[in-house]
Amino acid sequence: MPRAIKRSFTSRTIWYGAGLVAAGFARPVAAQTVPPEPPPAISVSARGEVQVAPDRARVQVGVETQAKTSAAAAAENNQKQAAVLKAIRALGIPQAQIRTLNYSVMPMQRYDDKLKRVVIDGYQVSNIVSVETEKLELAGQIIDAGLANGANRVAGLDFFVKDRAKAQEEALAQAVATARRQAEVAARAAGGQLGGLLEIMINDFERPDPRPMMAMAKAEMDAAGAPTEVSAGTSTVSVQVMTRWRFQNR
Repeated sequence: MPRAIKRSFTSRTIWYGAGLVAAGFARPVAAQTVPPEPPPAISVSARGEVQVAPDRARVQVGVETQAKTSAAAAAENNQKQAAVLKAIRALGIPQAQIRTLNYSVMPMQRYDDKLKRVVIDGYQVSNIVSVETEKLELAGQIIDAGLANGANRVAGLDFFVKDRAKAQEEALAQAVATARRQAEVAARAAGGQLGGLLEIMINDFERPDPRPMMAMAKAEMDAAGAPTEVSAGTSTVSVQVMTRWRFQNR
């Protein structure tokens, strides 16, 4: 009886082990893939710039008024602003090219030493309009017309190019050509030659030109004073690229 038990136990053990071996051989072996090494490359950044003459002018002009009450300040502001807008439209500026840029009503506060607290002395109303024109020579006239009719704030004056797509394309071609030349020089210096383009990233932007700015202007103008002279100058359209080129050993 003990011998039979021993044989039976041994038989089951051998069968179970064989099953494990068979299962082990049945499992597929996953192939290990090695990622290819990236090709030798040269990275170059470059920028192209094109000077273009602006074809639009934008003037920001308006009225600031102060009074004891907000209603009184607003009423005075509305009256003066109406005269300003009438004078600007008289220059031939369509209403569609005049828009309100900012309108605000703010209390004028001060600290009262006797009361030991902040008190309101009155209210200030500000109404700024933006005027856009294709006639650049009107920029100075818009400022003069506004100041002569009640405006006391010139918030900004700038010249710009409405459609700069063509200038962008020229700047982009210039930037890529510059990047290629620099990459070729680097490849030769490294004892090889330049291969094909692997990657390019384009970042276009227009570098802002200095603007003639006038934060505040006198409410009264000298009738004999010379008209406001402004110069449009040129605008710079700039495109920057990041490139990566294949480097080939000779």
